[in-house]
This record gives sequence, structure tokens and C-alpha cells, in this order.
Amino acid sequence: MSRDESDGPLRRPPDISQRTAVFPNGSGQHGETPTTGAGHTRDTGRTEEAIAAYRHAAEAGNPDACWRLVELFQRVGRTEEAITWLRARAEAGDVDALWKAVELLQESERTEEAITWLRARAESGDTHALGRLTVLLYQLERAEEAITWLRARAEAGDTHALAHAVDLMYETGRAREAIAWLRARAETGDVHALIWAVLLLCETGHADRAVLAYLSTAELGRPDVLAQAIGLLRRLGHTDEAERLRRCGITPGRT
Repeated sequence: MSRDESDGPLRRPPDISQRTAVFPNGSGQHGETPTTGAGHTRDTGRTEEAIAAYRHAAEAGNPDACWRLVELFQRVGRTEEAITWLRARAEAGDVDALWKAVELLQESERTEEAITWLRARAESGDTHALGRLTVLLYQLERAEEAITWLRARAEAGDTHALAHAVDLMYETGRAREAIAWLRARAETGDVHALIWAVLLLCETGHADRAVLAYLSTAELGRPDVLAQAIGLLRRLGHTDEAERLRRCGITPGRT
């Protein structure tokens, strides 16, 4: 549904539920995470040794160590430390950590905390948090709340929020409303809104109206938009009209 700034699908973190946490033992080999019971003090010491080793490796750039550290925290009942670790990683730019942190917050019945955190991250310019929040609100059946917030962000100039708002409006059966909003934005010179309006018009079987959207904006004195209109006409098979438009251009006030 939504996307990150690379226009690819939002990525889920690796599934670490099946991973087996291992750590260096005293002989330099690797062994399973110890269980509680006899030798608990010694096992606790080895767990702390493993945590330190994984943390060091993760901070040195080893992604596998990061996930093993998170799993180990969970195994020994230290989920809060896992969340803290993941949030720090997310705020340093780790997208997978962001997804996993939200997952753990939800499992801990702290969904509103996750939403507040993601919103703050998004408003500071984190496009991954913006996308994750959009997906989360949609999953929680709070699409209207998401759309209202995203449109406000878009009106303030956030092109990523505009894209996510259009996605959600289309997903929830509000394509016509989205097109009207985008056309209004396009008439103020918002080329991103124009492109999305054209895409929606084409998607909903109104390619001719998409051409008109281009042309009405081209009348505002945007030669680049005029070129896009010509290109769309050609792709639709209207080569004569495209050539006529290329030769004659736009007469202000006429389409």
C-alpha cells in the first residue's frame, strides 16, 4: 500500500522469532543461551557477556548481532531493554529496527506510545516513520485519522505525506475526493499533486481527463508540464494531438 522514500514497498524486519541466540563461551566457541536453574549465577554472567558481545558487534555494524541481541533480551525477559535498543537504532536510521520496535511496543500493549513516537519522528523528517505510522493507523482501522494528518502534512509541503495520503484515500474508496484535492493543489503550482492526480485519473479510467489536468496546469506557464502532457498523449496513442500540441503550444485560457 504505502512506501518509503525509495518508492519501494515498506520492508518488514527479519523474522527473528526462529533464530537461536548464541554467544561466545569461555573456550571461544559458541553455545546455546543458558537456561535458568542450577548454575544461575554463572549463567547470568554468561548472558551479560553475550549481551556485551552482541552489543559491541552490532555497534560495529553487524546486523545479525543486532537481531540476536534483541532476541536474547526477549528470552531473558528484558523486553524493555530490547525496545530501548531498537528505538536508538531506529533513530540512527535503521528501518528494520523501527519496524521491530513498533512490533514490540504493540505486543507490550503500548500502541499509543508507538503512534506518538512515530508521529514525532515523522514530523522531524523521518520518512520511514511516516510510512510506518500510515500502515499502523490503517491496520488499526484509523484511516480517517491518518488521512487528516497526512493531508495537513502535505499542505505544509511534505511530498511523502501527499503520496501516503493519496494511497490511503484510494485504498478506502475515496479516489474521486483525492483527485479533486490534488487538482486544487496542482492549480497552485504543486507539480507533485499534479502527477498524482494524473496517475489516479489514469488508474480510474479517465486518461483524457488526465491530459486536461496537464494542460490546465501548463496554461500557468509551466513548459515542463506541457512536455508531460505531450508525452501522455503519445502513450495513449493520440500522436496527432501530441504533435499539434508540440508545434502550437498552449493558448492561455484555452485547453
